[in-house]
This record gives sequence, C-alpha cells and structure tokens, in this order.
Amino acid sequence: MSDTTQKIQRNSWEHPWGYVESFFIGFGLIVTGLFLELFVASGNEFSVSYPYNMCFIVGYSVSLLVAYKWFSHIQLIRWLTKVPASISSIALVTLLVMVMGIIPQVPSENNFIQNFGLNRMTSNWAFLLILFQFLTCLGLITIKRILQFSWSNFGFVLNHLGLFLALIAGVLGSGDLQRLTVDVYEGKPSWIATDSNNNQIELPFAFYLKDFMIEEYNPKLALVDNKSGSIAHNNGKNLYLVEKGETYFFKNYQVTINEYLATSGKLGEGYYFVNEVGSPPSASVTVKNTATDSIAKGWISSGSFRYPYESLKISEDYSIVMTIPEAKKFSSDIDILTNEGERISTILEVNKSFKFEGWNIYQLSYDDRKGKWSELSVIELVRDPWLPIIYTGIFMMIAGAIYMFWVGNKITKKD
Repeated sequence: MSDTTQKIQRNSWEHPWGYVESFFIGFGLIVTGLFLELFVASGNEFSVSYPYNMCFIVGYSVSLLVAYKWFSHIQLIRWLTKVPASISSIALVTLLVMVMGIIPQVPSENNFIQNFGLNRMTSNWAFLLILFQFLTCLGLITIKRILQFSWSNFGFVLNHLGLFLALIAGVLGSGDLQRLTVDVYEGKPSWIATDSNNNQIELPFAFYLKDFMIEEYNPKLALVDNKSGSIAHNNGKNLYLVEKGETYFFKNYQVTINEYLATSGKLGEGYYFVNEVGSPPSASVTVKNTATDSIAKGWISSGSFRYPYESLKISEDYSIVMTIPEAKKFSSDIDILTNEGERISTILEVNKSFKFEGWNIYQLSYDDRKGKWSELSVIELVRDPWLPIIYTGIFMMIAGAIYMFWVGNKITKKD
C-alpha cells in the first residue's frame, strides 16, 4: 500500500466527515424537526419536570462517558468530537436563535408560522434536535479533555463544562419553574395560590396584608372631541399634569388651573376637600378661547369607583376632562405566617423580590378599579430550583475565560 493511500485512510479516520457533511446533517435535523412540528407536535410547550429531568441528565451524561470511553472508534462518535460538527451545530443553533428573535414568540394567526412552531422556538423540535447535537458535541469534547487532563486544559474544561451545565439545566429545568399568584385582602390571611392554568395550589405558608400603600401622580388634563370621545391634541401623548396655578394651551384654548384638590366631594356646583374612601381629585379651571375671547369656568373631576367623572364642555366640539391618576409606586406591608407559628414582616415592592424558602416574592398588582383605596394586593411567587446550577455554569465559564487569559498572558511574557 502506497504512502498516499495510507495518508488518505489516516485522514479519513481522523476527520470522518468535513464541514459540508456536517452542515448537511445539521440541516437534516432541522428539516426533520420541522416535519415533526407539522405532523406530530400538538403545540404544547416541551417541559420535563423532576425527577424525570434529573434522571435524563444523569443517564445522558453517563451515556456520553460510555460512548467516548468504549465506542470512540465508531465514526459517528469520532465525528461528534471534531471541529466541523461543533462549528456546524453552533452556527445552526445561532440561526434558530435569530429566527426566535425575529418572529414574536406569541400565538400567531399566520398558518405557516403556527404550523411549523416558529413562534414557540424553545419547544420546537427543530431547535431541540440541533441543540441536542450541540450538547452532545460539547459533552464529548469536555469528557475528552477531562480524561486527557492537564493544567493547560483546565480553563478549557471549566469553560465548556460550565456551558454544558448552563444549557442543559436551562432547557430541562424549565419544567420545574413555578410562577404563582396570590390574592391577599387586608386583614385576611391567604395561603391559596393560582398558577397560569388557574389551578389552585395550597402553600406551606400564608400571607397577611396589613396595609396596601400607593403613591399616585397628579391626574392629567386633556382636550376631548365630543363626537368621537378621543383626545384631540398631541395624539393622546404628553398630557399635562394638573397643578394649581399652571396655564396650558390646547389648540386655540388657554386653560388655567385655579384650584386643585387631591381628594374631594361635590356639594352643589362646586367641590370641597373630603378625605374619605373613594373621594376623587378635582380642579377648578378657567378656559379662554383665544380666537373669540370667550371664557368658560367650571369644575372637572376624574371620578372614582364611588363617584362619576365630571367634564367641562367648552364648545360644541370640545370638552376639558381630567384623566384617572396613574400609580407612581405601590407596595404591600405584609406578614408571612409559617406552620411553625413564625411571623416574618416585610414590605413587597414591584421588581424588588423578597426571598423566602426558595421563593422569590414580588408585588405584582392591585385592584386598579379602586386605585389607592384598594384592599387587594396581588403577590407573585417565582421558584426556579435549577437557577443555582445555571449560575454555577455561568461562573465556571467566566472562571475558565479568566484562567485561559492568565495562562495565555504568562506564555506571551515567557516568549
């Protein structure tokens, strides 16, 4: 046998399939996944919960170790540890992630998008198959470097093992993610939560709402078309806050705020300060038509769940109205009651979580019909037991990158 023939055979052994074959296999997986979406998939989100996801991860990891340790002579296994398989799977995963970013991941009326599952890419068979190939390449290469360990490979192992952990925990751990809401009324304990499917779940602890607190902006002033009921200036944007003594201009109208009451009640033709539940804000205004010099005076009010709103008609075409005040900040003063009799006090705020027994607890909403007089606070609870593994993988990648930079810097200085 000639040297050329031996060289070709050796090259075929070391590099079983190249980039063309690798991309062909990758596109084949994507096409297979799309056909599965079209003819098999039910449209339900892919999720695996504990303990099945843990069993799969352990079994999958052991299978990768066995495949590399005792079956690395098989052409498929050798190909999965080579650069073309890795590069092609990375490129195709990136392509599908770009599709995910371009197409909104919400229910679609487009039959093509809906039938091929392009609006639910994280559970799309095409994405899952190509991601499985990428994870297999990543796992086999990591095992290869671990079994051939040297300190020069330490950064590489940290980086790749961290990525493997973060990805597989993110995909398979999504089934254990819990997102619940609890409706809590002032003076009443509540321990019944509701999930996204309106299933009721009993919590091992209860919430007791002592007080719901809200800060509001001043209401806004608007010029409204009497026929359509729509705002007739600034396209409904950048409305003016109602403040005593201020003067605003709408079209050819000059509006002056003579008096502003944050809480008030109507008596006769005017409004007076009243501090009781449901007392709406009101304002005394003077409106001058700059074209005709005519003047209109009166009171306007945004109303509330107890009292009707009041507008000031300034012509056959337009009226001046006050919008409902918008919330600036809202929070709940609550106690968490445990089965052991412990009472934990905290104040919940929006986007600021309170951590308790593995749950992240947030202030979510309230009874917006009652506004600042709401006796209801809606609390959100989020629990993701796989998040520490994802964070561990991310920190391993960062540590691996720092280590490789440090080692590379030492080698450069030595040279």
